[in-house]
Amino acid sequence: MTNDEKVGAYCAAWNEKDAAARTAILEKVWSESGVYEDPLGVVPPGRAALHAHIANFHLGYPGARIEPTSKVDEHHGKIHFTWRLVLADSSVAIDGRDFGELDDAGHIAHIVGFFGPPPPL
Repeated sequence: MTNDEKVGAYCAAWNEKDAAARTAILEKVWSESGVYEDPLGVVPPGRAALHAHIANFHLGYPGARIEPTSKVDEHHGKIHFTWRLVLADSSVAIDGRDFGELDDAGHIAHIVGFFGPPPPL
């Protein structure tokens, strides 16, 4: 699986409302000990914790989806890509960027998300 396919699947997991289908996606791309963090907090390690975090995302943003807005930039096992949060009414709530790390098996082992553009000088 290419890094673009991994990130596409990772975004698909964020969009998946069915718990079993989301689990199947995460098993393909997310490390069992993977860690997700963004400005709102840090999710405990593991697929189950990310699964639960995504379920809570759906409760807070019903009908919303995450769309990748770039290809994946990668070097030395590190990845970077951009995305947007699209609300149920198709408006864009926020643009973001994620930096990540892959484990030795090629699964996503760590994502650090940022919301919005970097602050101006």
